[in-house]
Amino acid sequence: MVAGTTVKAYIHKVDEYAVHDGPGGRALVFLKGCHLSCKWCQNPELIKPEPEIMIIHGDRCIFCHKCEKVCPVDAVRLERSGRIDREKCLGSSCSKCVEACPKGVYEVVGYKTTPGELYKHVAKYKIFYNYSRRGGVTLSGGDPLFHPEFSAEALRLCQEDHIHTAIETALSAPYETLWKVAEYCNLILCDIKHMDSKKHKEGVGVPNELILDNLKKLNRDFKGDIVVRIPLIPGFNDDEENIARTAEFLNPLPQIKGIDLLPFNDLPAAKYESLGRDWVYQGAKRQPREYLEKLKGIVDSYNGRFQCTIGGLW
Repeated sequence: MVAGTTVKAYIHKVDEYAVHDGPGGRALVFLKGCHLSCKWCQNPELIKPEPEIMIIHGDRCIFCHKCEKVCPVDAVRLERSGRIDREKCLGSSCSKCVEACPKGVYEVVGYKTTPGELYKHVAKYKIFYNYSRRGGVTLSGGDPLFHPEFSAEALRLCQEDHIHTAIETALSAPYETLWKVAEYCNLILCDIKHMDSKKHKEGVGVPNELILDNLKKLNRDFKGDIVVRIPLIPGFNDDEENIARTAEFLNPLPQIKGIDLLPFNDLPAAKYESLGRDWVYQGAKRQPREYLEKLKGIVDSYNGRFQCTIGGLW
């Protein structure tokens, strides 16, 4: 038994019908909080563990200035780029601008819940999971390892109810922490950002030795399936040499069943703008299909050792 249902974490939302984050139809849970600081992060609203205010419908604004009038620290100015002075803003501890806006321009991202409450929410869809080819629940983020007690207990409750469980993780945590969560998983989806440790640190803020060592240990101890995902970032890790080195590293690890090449996604630009942040990958484009197939060919050259796909195994 791990921590009881009194432990809490902030989550952004639960997508009740996800089909690319494990087999079958799944509930995809977006936890807030991550150990890494990837420059290309697809979910910047999930990096910080605490709630944040996002401007999600700026086009609805009727310039009534109610948000300005109720702000106790003068952090909101409609004529200011980004609207909100994030250094002044009191965040969700205040959220008066959210409450005052008649058009729903602002949103608090993140609400606190317990593993038991989360389990009750996702268990409502159990009949759907059972009829959708091993569907179930996937904890994502952020990173489930940022909240190991919460994640382990939520997964344990799901497994007790015979619900297939999975996590999406960067593996950047002590192995004891990782295993606390992994022992309640049927499937682990994990990222490898770069095989060169120096480049890895430049891109995400930490070297890769712990991550690669954790993957080796998981291969030794974990009895379920492991799928490695490679987010292809233009000019960072989408070169042929890095893909070849990654496949070579994974080749002797029998629990690695699949490699998923994830083409670059430029849609998060709007999220960064909503949070008042700059994005260094603004303007970067998805890799051409022909080049993606070439990278897939490198992985496939390992005698069909891996199930390799582009943008989704399921």
